[in-house]
Amino acid sequence: DAVGLLGALSAAAGLVGAPLWGAAADRFANSRMVLPAAAGGAALAAGLLALVHGPLLIVLAVGLMSLAMGGVSPILDARALETVTDDRNRYGRFRVWGSASFVVAAVFTGWLIDRAGIHALLFVLITGLAATAIVGLGLRSTNLVPSLPRFEGIKSVIRSPELAPFLVAALFIWSADSAINGFFSIRLGEIGAPASLVGISWALGAVVEIPLMVAFPALGARFGAERLLLAAAVLFVVRAIAVAVLRDPLLVTLTMALHGGAFALSLVGGVTYVSRHAPQGAAATAQGVLSGTTFGLAAILGPGLGGLLAPSLGLPGMFGVAALAGIAGVGALSVALRSRSAGFQRESSARSVNDGAK
Repeated sequence: DAVGLLGALSAAAGLVGAPLWGAAADRFANSRMVLPAAAGGAALAAGLLALVHGPLLIVLAVGLMSLAMGGVSPILDARALETVTDDRNRYGRFRVWGSASFVVAAVFTGWLIDRAGIHALLFVLITGLAATAIVGLGLRSTNLVPSLPRFEGIKSVIRSPELAPFLVAALFIWSADSAINGFFSIRLGEIGAPASLVGISWALGAVVEIPLMVAFPALGARFGAERLLLAAAVLFVVRAIAVAVLRDPLLVTLTMALHGGAFALSLVGGVTYVSRHAPQGAAATAQGVLSGTTFGLAAILGPGLGGLLAPSLGLPGMFGVAALAGIAGVGALSVALRSRSAGFQRESSARSVNDGAK
């Protein structure tokens, strides 16, 4: 229960922190200090977590760390996208380093914990965050457009006719996936999977992500980023149905390949979609709102509702409900993308008429 509460606290802090740090990065776009402040603050809070004892101090340290860490990813995403403005699908080749480093860090951290104890986990985290803060000193926005005052950037993203429906769809899709992931390891144990298979399942998902992120520019050029987003949402649903009906430990483990593919296409596709439709002066803010939605709010709603349903429905039944939520997300995403396509066609027609009149 305590671990679950800390996880919910972490997600809630990220939900608040990601948009606020994104807004700060947009407002102080000519400053090099916003990313170092977020990463450095998270490193300090992680150091505090390593030193404190007692539930209240631990809760405080976790909350501060998550609040600060919430800003790292949106700012890095916004800066990466500024370097590929001619083809934003190339963002996947930047993001792939995150998945690759996850695999390496997971293996290395596990090896270190076996030899030095659980506090080695915080040592690796603090080192990584400190390195991010130092590297961040060399990063500054190259897109110096006028920023929006105070919280107007967040409001403009939430009210955007292109982004608001997309964020609702993303909330359904990622909440359903979070509900499954929150209980996936428990399900493997329930059907008799050995502990080694549990670890392999999560590594499998990360390994599948890497080639898809590398190939995303080519896939986007061939099929379109919007179609890849829909394909990802469908893969999430297929995986949800599979884990609901399968009982063989090996087959359930292999469903993580579906999750890895869906995660890669949805994450890269979502970031690039949001970057294309972000209001002017709110590029990092828009990424913060997306991050807060997918890794904050969805991470609260999915496992929370899943935990309420699992005792009465069982894990397979709860996974089935998650599949239904995912199907609703596919429908909502289809509507959001179709509305955007129709709006784009109207804008193009209007420009053609105006050009002809001239």
